[in-house]
Amino acid sequence: MAFQLPHWQDFYEKAWAFRAKFLESELQSGANALQAIKELEKKERGYTLGVNDTTGEVLYMKKEISDDEPHIKDTNIALYSKRGFNGNIIILPKHTSYDFTTLLIDLIDATGPYDAIIELGCGYGGNLFEIFYGGGPREAKYIGGEFTKSGVEIAQKLAKKAPKMKTEFFHFNHLEPKLPFKKPFKRAFVFTCHSIEQVMQINENWFDEVIKAGEFVRGAHLEPFGFQLKNSGPLSDMHKDFIIQNSWNINFAEVLRQAVERKIVKDEQIFLEMGVTPDTNVGSLAFWSKA
Repeated sequence: MAFQLPHWQDFYEKAWAFRAKFLESELQSGANALQAIKELEKKERGYTLGVNDTTGEVLYMKKEISDDEPHIKDTNIALYSKRGFNGNIIILPKHTSYDFTTLLIDLIDATGPYDAIIELGCGYGGNLFEIFYGGGPREAKYIGGEFTKSGVEIAQKLAKKAPKMKTEFFHFNHLEPKLPFKKPFKRAFVFTCHSIEQVMQINENWFDEVIKAGEFVRGAHLEPFGFQLKNSGPLSDMHKDFIIQNSWNINFAEVLRQAVERKIVKDEQIFLEMGVTPDTNVGSLAFWSKA
């Protein structure tokens, strides 16, 4: 049974509305779509988005570092951070990150052409803009499905500042995965990035619906599901506890396995705990194509 706590639905609506105001102010100041997105990323390197426990107000809280933590003198810029990888917590340079969008660009290039690049759970569409401006196909349509109304609206405003990019944004709910297309694309590339994680249980027909995007569909996911398949080390236990505490996703791997078994998708490949995300919420990779 598909399920997500209403608490998380409410939080994400508020969080994206808050981010939308920031992005809109950047657009109004003359920024293009990618510049506005990069300004938001810069802001959130120094601040954490949170909620005031008393008022319920969404706000930015400055990230603090201790005096003994390596950092640049007279700044709050840390040089190292703890990251999750392959069952362990490792120490990496602070500004190291797992560049999922570059991986997607290479995969799209190697397996294309595609007439549609689709992200489900796209937020403000940041990954789609990154792909387009980072070397993605210029003639493809970039499509984002997003649960929050504020996310869809700000993505549409960003798209107006990227006039050469063909875009479409629509409401999408992982609990009821319906696509709005009147007919399937010839070749569609579909991906998610840490969005299924927020839904405790996705529907068993999730892949059945998503493959309707195209006559041929290739899928890619960066989601924190590694603990669902294997205990790779101390991190896996910590990660499982973290996910359960937050009521986040516990059935992605099983739903994918069943889709393969039912011959809905094929060519499944999984690579566990590759995401190098901060602390415990490490992403794993899954790839498939329409059967």
